[in-house]
Amino acid sequence: MQRRRPRYVIDRPAFNLPDFDQEFDKKSRQFPVGEKVKKLFRCSALRLQALLFRLLPILRWLPKYKPRESLLRDVVSGVSAGTIQVPQGMAFALLANLPPVNGLYSSFFPLIPYFFMGTVHQMVPGTFAVLSIMVGMVCLHLAPESDFSHFNETLNATVVDTEQMNEVRLGISGTLACLTAVIQIGLGFMQFGFVAIYLSESFIRGFMTAAGLQILIAVLKYIFGIKVPPYSGPLAAIYTLVDIFRGLPETNVASLVFALVSSVVLIAVKELNARYRHKLPFPFPMEIIIVVVSTAISGPLHLPEKYHMDIVGEIALGFPAPILPKVGQWEEMLGTAFSLAVVGYVINLAMGRTLAAKHGYDVDPNQEMLALGCSNFLGSFFKIHVICCALSVTLAVDSAGGTSQFASLCVMLVVMVTMLSLGAFLKPLPKSVLGALIAVNLKNTLLQLSDPYYLWKKSRLDCCVWVVSFLATFFLSLPYGVAVGVGFSILVVIFKTQFRNGSAVAQIMDTDIYKNPKVYSKVISITGVKIVNYCSPLYFANAEMFRQRVIKKTGLDPGKLILARRKFLEKEEKGKEKEERKEARKRKSSTLVTMKSQIISQLEMQDDFDTSSQNTSYVNFHSGDANVGEQDPPPPTLELKPTPFHTLILDLPGVCFMDLTGINTLIKMNSSYTTLGIKMYLANVQAQVYEELEAGGAFDDGNISRSNLFLSVHDAVVFAQQSSADRRVSREELSSNINVEKDLEQEMFEH
Repeated sequence: MQRRRPRYVIDRPAFNLPDFDQEFDKKSRQFPVGEKVKKLFRCSALRLQALLFRLLPILRWLPKYKPRESLLRDVVSGVSAGTIQVPQGMAFALLANLPPVNGLYSSFFPLIPYFFMGTVHQMVPGTFAVLSIMVGMVCLHLAPESDFSHFNETLNATVVDTEQMNEVRLGISGTLACLTAVIQIGLGFMQFGFVAIYLSESFIRGFMTAAGLQILIAVLKYIFGIKVPPYSGPLAAIYTLVDIFRGLPETNVASLVFALVSSVVLIAVKELNARYRHKLPFPFPMEIIIVVVSTAISGPLHLPEKYHMDIVGEIALGFPAPILPKVGQWEEMLGTAFSLAVVGYVINLAMGRTLAAKHGYDVDPNQEMLALGCSNFLGSFFKIHVICCALSVTLAVDSAGGTSQFASLCVMLVVMVTMLSLGAFLKPLPKSVLGALIAVNLKNTLLQLSDPYYLWKKSRLDCCVWVVSFLATFFLSLPYGVAVGVGFSILVVIFKTQFRNGSAVAQIMDTDIYKNPKVYSKVISITGVKIVNYCSPLYFANAEMFRQRVIKKTGLDPGKLILARRKFLEKEEKGKEKEERKEARKRKSSTLVTMKSQIISQLEMQDDFDTSSQNTSYVNFHSGDANVGEQDPPPPTLELKPTPFHTLILDLPGVCFMDLTGINTLIKMNSSYTTLGIKMYLANVQAQVYEELEAGGAFDDGNISRSNLFLSVHDAVVFAQQSSADRRVSREELSSNINVEKDLEQEMFEH
């Protein structure tokens, strides 16, 4: 049984835009610049309070905090997440080519500003693998190992001054963090939080997958316990992988065993945590247990000395002495710093929006940029490397029931205890264990290698973005990957708007609805009216394509028709001139014949008087002009074919903006169709687009009449049908229009 649908009946006059505005008293909306400036700089107690609440969100959520309900969960979740933050921070410091203690610094100092300024309640700032490896490239470039190598005659070998190299690289890391922070704070104050919209999900996933693969390759040297020279720049991952394969015969078996056992145990516990996450009060902190057990086995048994394993080494206890960033190095870091600022912010915002949607609160993108920038800025004076959301730590806080920034405060306390006292016990920890922790945590990232298979089915353009981002990041290095991926994503957006296909539409029977006749069967075409729908911005990149689409859908090229009619009129004018010349020759010949006849008559009369006895001779003077009086056959009649339609309606509901090129294209089209006696109507023009048309001069000097704009397609159709008889252009008017019409290409170049 067919569902009974409600019906509606509307009886109203058809409106064009000026009539509608007049009928319903359209309001004038003006926003003077002076008023905007006054409003921007107006100061009051309420504005000051709102500013403080925006810059310091803790003032908003702290008075509403309920300790009895939330404090215990925050403490438990924070402590358990802190046990993940400590080993993960030290592991990611290795990716940054920095000493492990840098990971502790990076997991402590940035949390202080974020506690007061962050808008994501469960967020824990800290180290992130992608950012760590980008920082590591800068450290390798500005402080290569060769700068700290010298030949030791006693050992008869080249020795690296590791302590001095680490100190220099820590300074470079702090300087890079300071520059990144300055960029993020600047973008935050300029309200540039929207920069993240230019990074599509396909780009982020492709970039993260390639970065994860690079990270896995980078930690293989720790897992296998082999020496691999550091590389940076394009193809660095390939060179590193080749050297790892070459060094496999020299694998340190003890390091590999530690890594494999740690990986198997960690994977098993993570799977159990995931399966029973609803029953467990908080995830089982296997990372810290693996670190403790590995250290307990390695140290007392003196395994590093016996098997020559690479270990974490001495960790300085206490807080680091503050340093001043070296501004002179900023020029060499600018490109990477901007990439770090944007990528770190995007990761932070993506995670923040996910958590906010889950728990029902809002995230301020610009405030997040400021909070992240201030976190990096404070930490830059204490030798951190650039941080963002510590992904696994944040997820641990969330899954354990954390509700506020008190959880991150507890994470910070765990890290602080490690820095002040427990760090001394981590000296014999094998680096292969930290490498295994990193590799296992890359599982979800590396599973994204299957993304192209699914993306190809859903959107081939998005699949191309993923592939280009992945290949550029993996082969050209991370900063180049960001540039290429973002550039290609923007090109895809332009491509999508540039090649949108307009469609001719027709009326659905007995309705005021207009749809594509190729999609619906019960449609009727309106005699003399062509309707074309277009759903893309109209701007410099697609303006000419839009014109070609309209020509294709209507089957009429006004430029070619104008040119053809111009040639027809020129030919007709030449025919008239030729006829006039023939008539002139005929009149001249006729006059000459008359004169000859008169002269002959006078001569004959004279002869009659003088020689009346002689025979009369007859001379035919008209023998050469026998056909002078005959008319030439009339030339073939040339007729102008009528245009196939009298009204063109452009349905523009999907046009969200126009630039001057798009506006000029509409003006040229209107001029061409008007020359042919065709009216061009615009329907469903958005309010902002109308303002752009007005500002762009579309209604000036009689270009496009405001009365040619309609609220809907049906309004335009009703007007077209009613006034079609009054809009016939005579042949003389058409000839005059065509003669004064400029060549379309010439007019285009004038603008």
